[in-house]
Amino acid sequence: MSAPSVQVARPDDITPAWLTDALRASNRLAGDDCVTSVSATRIGSGQLGATYLLDVEHTGGSEVSRRIVAKVPAVDEASRAFAASLGCYSREVAFYSQIAGDLPVRTPECYHASVSADGQEFCLLLEDLTPAAEASQLTGCDVERAAAALEQAAALHAGSWRDPALSGHEWLTSGVTVWRQMCAGLPQAQQVFRERYAELVDDTTGAVAEGLAGGAASRWVEHLAEPRCLWHSDFRLDNLLFDAGGGQVPVAVVDWQSVTLASGPVDASYFIGASLTTELRREHEQDLLQGYHDALVRGGVSDYPWEQCLAEYKVNSLAGFVISVVASVGTERSPEADAMFTTMAARHAAHIDDCGALALLEG
Repeated sequence: MSAPSVQVARPDDITPAWLTDALRASNRLAGDDCVTSVSATRIGSGQLGATYLLDVEHTGGSEVSRRIVAKVPAVDEASRAFAASLGCYSREVAFYSQIAGDLPVRTPECYHASVSADGQEFCLLLEDLTPAAEASQLTGCDVERAAAALEQAAALHAGSWRDPALSGHEWLTSGVTVWRQMCAGLPQAQQVFRERYAELVDDTTGAVAEGLAGGAASRWVEHLAEPRCLWHSDFRLDNLLFDAGGGQVPVAVVDWQSVTLASGPVDASYFIGASLTTELRREHEQDLLQGYHDALVRGGVSDYPWEQCLAEYKVNSLAGFVISVVASVGTERSPEADAMFTTMAARHAAHIDDCGALALLEG
């Protein structure tokens, strides 16, 4: 049976009839089995997409889960338009439809993936991996969870390292262009950021923002241009599920709206800068990065020496600050969003300062 022809974009659109068609098309419902009821509960705190847990009742003996995760566009119009303008919805649908099943990284199994022609509306039906252990972007994680997350990052990178088949996907090769656009607009974005969060921005954050007002960000983004492997681009705690599925899955990676083909190991720098407190990061970052590099080597990467990994780690500390600033001024404000963006910007600014990244770009 073909997939349902109606594009859904809100939880209320996911009716029993529509869900029946979608699950039959993916062979999750067999024969005459059908969904008899569905209810949706909002979960997560994504800024560019809205995620719901569906409680599903169906007839017959099909083994489809009674709980399914649905991901649809962001609730507020500004965030939805921002995500669509960057191709986020189309990219995530393509990831799950075309390449996710061939990668060694653990992601939710996808039951349905569709996007409208204009990229404004989409729907993913995904494996339910709840419950998962809480991991707060604001408080950060411990070293053990950081090491486990970096193992998944290494699996993603090593599993796609210099894979020529990936270059045939236009939606993957266009990602760096988006980052070039973001970096070109950073001088204006950082000014808006500093004005908007004037009372929440510390001195180091303000100084880094001002330092990026020139051409530093545009020079940095060219470091990403080599199509080395897959790059998640938003590899942080909010997009990781620890002890997922009630402890059956150590770490699962979600939110593939920004995945692209580029200098993938920047994910390690971004994660370490964003997901640990500054004090913990300073104490353990060398060991964590070494563990990440060792995992790459175990995964078959033989042309990426430790010295190159360390050098790129330092200059790529800029990645998290760029996305924090640009995303903060492109999405709707709320107390929760303000706290997340300013906390992340402060951690990344300290990381940039410790790595001397701005000076490296001038050298």
